[in-house]
Amino acid sequence: MKNIKTIIILLIVAVLGYFVFTKIGTEKSSMSKEALSDFAVIDTASVDKIKLSDTQGKVMEFSKTNNIWTLGEGECVQQHMIYLMLETFKYISVKGPVPKGAVENMNKQIMLHHKKVQIFQNGKLSKTWFIGNATQDHLGTYMILQDPEKGKSPEPFIMFLPNVFGTLGDQFSANPLDYVCSEIFTYDPLSIKEVNVEIPDSSHLNFRIVALDKNSFELYNNEQKVELFDTAAVRFYLTGFRKIHFELHNRTASESDIDSMKNTTPYYKIAVTNKQGDVNAIKAYKKYPAFTRYDFNGELIKYDLDKLWVFNRRDELTVCQYYVFDKLLREINFFKLPE
Repeated sequence: MKNIKTIIILLIVAVLGYFVFTKIGTEKSSMSKEALSDFAVIDTASVDKIKLSDTQGKVMEFSKTNNIWTLGEGECVQQHMIYLMLETFKYISVKGPVPKGAVENMNKQIMLHHKKVQIFQNGKLSKTWFIGNATQDHLGTYMILQDPEKGKSPEPFIMFLPNVFGTLGDQFSANPLDYVCSEIFTYDPLSIKEVNVEIPDSSHLNFRIVALDKNSFELYNNEQKVELFDTAAVRFYLTGFRKIHFELHNRTASESDIDSMKNTTPYYKIAVTNKQGDVNAIKAYKKYPAFTRYDFNGELIKYDLDKLWVFNRRDELTVCQYYVFDKLLREINFFKLPE
C-alpha cells in the first residue's frame, strides 16, 4: 500500500514538474513559430545584386556583371567594399532572440530607424534585412528578416559577426562616396598615346609627350618640338601613371567654395590620351592648410604642404597627396639631357 502511495506521489510530482518546466520554457522564449532567423546567405557567389536604403531616403543599387560589381548605371566601385558585404552575408549568426517583453518596442524602433538591405540571388530577391541599432554592450545588432514568400518576421533577433564590435549597419554605408573608385590614373605606360601637361602660371614650362612606339617619343614645349631630350626620363615619367589614387572625396568644401576654386587659375592641368583615343583630363589646385602653420623662419605657410585638390575626369573634387602626385608634377626641364 505504501509503495502505491509513493508511486502516486511521484507521478503527481512528475506531472506538475513537467507543466512547470513547460510554462517556464515558454515564458523565457520569445520566438514565435512565424519568427524568421535564417539571415545568412551561404552561396554568396550567386548574389548578383544588392540594394541599400535607409530611413533618411538614401538609395543605392550594386550589380554584378562578369564578376565585377558596379554602382547604379555602371559606375566603378571599390570591389573590396562589396566583398565585405558578402562576407557579412555568409558569416552572420544569431546571438539570441529579443526578450519577449521588448519585442514590440524593438520592432517599432527598427522600423523607425534602420538600414534596409535587399539581397538578390540569380536575379531574384532572396532576403531583406532591416538593420537597427547595436545592443547596449555593442556585441550584437537588432535585426529583422523579411522573406519574399513568408513575409516579414514578427520578431527581431540579436545578430552578430565574429570579431566585429559595434553595429552591423556600419558594414552597409548608404553614402556613395564610401564606394566609388579612388583611381585618378591607372595606365600601363604602353597603353598611353599622349600626355599633355599645362602649368598655367608658368606656361613656358608646359610640355606634351607623344608615344610613337615602345621606346620612341616626341616631346613638345607648347607647340615647339624638342629635338634633343632624355628618352629614359620620358619613359620614367610615363610609368608614374600606373597607380595614382586620391585619398578622400571632398567632405569639407561647400558648393560656393568649389565654384570659387574653379574661377581661379589651376596649379596643374594634366590630360592623358590612351591608344583608343579616350581622354582622361584632371585639374589640380593648391589647398589651404586646415590650420595655421609657420616655417622655420617664422613665415606663414600659405598652402598645404602635404595635400592638394584635384578635380577628376568626372569633375568630382578630391583630396590627393603630394607624396602620390609629385611624380606627375613635372615641367619641360625634367626631360633635358644630362650635361
